[in-house]
Amino acid sequence: LDLSKDFASGNGDAVEDEELVIAADSNGLSTKLDLARAYLDMGDDEGARQILDEVVAEGSEELRAEARTLLNR
Repeated sequence: LDLSKDFASGNGDAVEDEELVIAADSNGLSTKLDLARAYLDMGDDEGARQILDEVVAEGSEELRAEARTLLNR
């Protein structure tokens, strides 16, 4: 299995570093949103609120909307 062409630079298929950073940030905040849901399921409203506040402050519009919905709940 040769994946070298998937990661080659200079062709149109390569992912830019900036896109990787955005994906990593988004993925981390998505994980935080999942963690906040788990806290809510366990009854830890304050722990969930802290995490949701982070997502509202740093997340994409979609993640912020989801976090706000959970905060309002």
